Amino acid sequence: MKRTPKLFTLIFLAGGQLAVNAGPDVMTKTFPIKAGGKLVMNVDRGSVHITTSASDKVVVRVTRELKNASAAETKRVLEQHQIEFASSENELKIEASSPKRWLGTSNPFSRLQVDYTVGIPDKFDIDLRTAGGHIEVADLEGRANLYTSGGNLNIATLTGPLKAHTSGGHITIMKVSGDADIDTSGGNVSADEVDGSLVAHTSGGHIVLNKTKSSVKASTSGGNIEVKDASGPVNARTSGGHISARLNRQPKEDCSLKTSGGNLDVSLAASLAFNLDAHTGGGRVNSDFAGDFNKQHTRLTAQINTGGPDLLLETSGGHITVHKN
Repeated sequence: MKRTPKLFTLIFLAGGQLAVNAGPDVMTKTFPIKAGGKLVMNVDRGSVHITTSASDKVVVRVTRELKNASAAETKRVLEQHQIEFASSENELKIEASSPKRWLGTSNPFSRLQVDYTVGIPDKFDIDLRTAGGHIEVADLEGRANLYTSGGNLNIATLTGPLKAHTSGGHITIMKVSGDADIDTSGGNVSADEVDGSLVAHTSGGHIVLNKTKSSVKASTSGGNIEVKDASGPVNARTSGGHISARLNRQPKEDCSLKTSGGNLDVSLAASLAFNLDAHTGGGRVNSDFAGDFNKQHTRLTAQINTGGPDLLLETSGGHITVHKN
């Protein structure tokens, strides 16, 4: 028995045309926008993939597919899932929405899968928001604001400031040459290198920072924090895990590492100067640096290299170890 291919209908508001294709519905559109422009996206669903090149245009490819649907249902759903494009000389806006109400026993939009691949010049600002997918950004010079309600965020090399939030995924960064403010409600945070000040928060995962050159503020409610190579002040707090940090350069500001349920392991370059205050409620303090211990070895105070900024180490339920590099 020969099957009839499914028909997919696309509303292309920017061009005012209607396209019907067999298989997944694919739309491709090109906009003449040079480097230095901006991409703004606010879409109801779908993953967003940003690619970059030395071009003077923006190329958008949208793929949509309705799973487990007849041709008639697919046509009806795609007609109501509207994608709008608005372009100017320096900016492209992409918006997508689906009906808030659907007549029937079930909502077929829960089966609609959308994927956006957008090629932009390698010098561009981006402001991306999706209600249900991953965001990936290739090497880029510009400002990046990223938001998703239900996916991972992956950033390659960004020369510029970053602000990123996901409500249900991991955040992975290769390099940011600017300030970074990153937050996830349900995943891990990993950054290989951040040159500017860094604020990293997760409500339910681990934080791993390989190389930071400025101030670090890291917090998690349910995981470990690892700062492997810090050249600026570090302030880290977790309610349910361990913290380890390696400080290689002299910070000008105070540092603090606090956990309610784990160990603290800190490595300091031999030349660093601190006013050290380390105390634990449920373990012992051990240090390669000389100082004043209490009788139980649960507290240590020391002026390392005649003293400097404060270094506060505090845990309610673990051990504290201070190493000399």
